[in-house]
Amino acid sequence: MSAKTVPRVVYDKQSDSLYIVLCEGFEEGFIELAPNVNLEIGEGGKIIGIEIFMASRLFKGEGLEALEFLKSRA
Repeated sequence: MSAKTVPRVVYDKQSDSLYIVLCEGFEEGFIELAPNVNLEIGEGGKIIGIEIFMASRLFKGEGLEALEFLKSRA
């Protein structure tokens, strides 16, 4: 078993981006779902993650509390 479990959520405080890792792999492309929200695509067209830019502007209420928790651990 890998040392890193998936799925997992990673928050980058400097770029204010939230990344949801669905499976390990190298990004071969992405699909923009909405402004600042991308699906990361890996080998064979498999979705490997979801990236959310300007995450603190997107989340409110309990979601913002969860994001603040992730920020404190980043």
